[in-house]
Amino acid sequence: MQTKGVICLLGLLLFLVPAHAATGGDFSLTDQHGKPFQLQQLRGKVVLLFFGYTSCPDVCPTELAGISRVLKLLKADAAKVQGVFVSVDPGRDSPKVLAEYVRYFDESLIGLTGSPSEIETVAKQYQVSYSKHPNPGGGYAMDHTANLYVIDPNGKLFAIVPYGFPPEHVVDVVKEILTNPAGKDI
Repeated sequence: MQTKGVICLLGLLLFLVPAHAATGGDFSLTDQHGKPFQLQQLRGKVVLLFFGYTSCPDVCPTELAGISRVLKLLKADAAKVQGVFVSVDPGRDSPKVLAEYVRYFDESLIGLTGSPSEIETVAKQYQVSYSKHPNPGGGYAMDHTANLYVIDPNGKLFAIVPYGFPPEHVVDVVKEILTNPAGKDI
């Protein structure tokens, strides 16, 4: 089996993404400005893709702050990377709400939403699960997969970084992609 792999910081984990894996791919949603967005628009850049929702109390803000930190640590190479946040809560996360939310983390972040069926389609492509859970006092929370998907400049899924890994690890993954621009297997 042909694979791509990335060794995590300090050798904690070898995480492999099979080259023939069905996970990932292009999609179309609506950006935080209310305009159509297609992932293929970002060809030539490394994409850091995260699924979550703006009302998330902890995981989503932590991961988006981590993406912001990655961009700062990359310095000049940050221009070759794009952070993307896909909301799994289209009922609350309108383009306007997303625009206000993502700018708190980094002005360059792209926030995406769509119809419930569009979000479901994209989530399935990336094997992201999510579900709505009522809160005892009213309202609801969303349980969701909290991985960071690293997509190479050719639009192929390169690595899946589990939630909680330090930004420095993601920087190492991005630098590995940037030093291997032809998309050769590692």
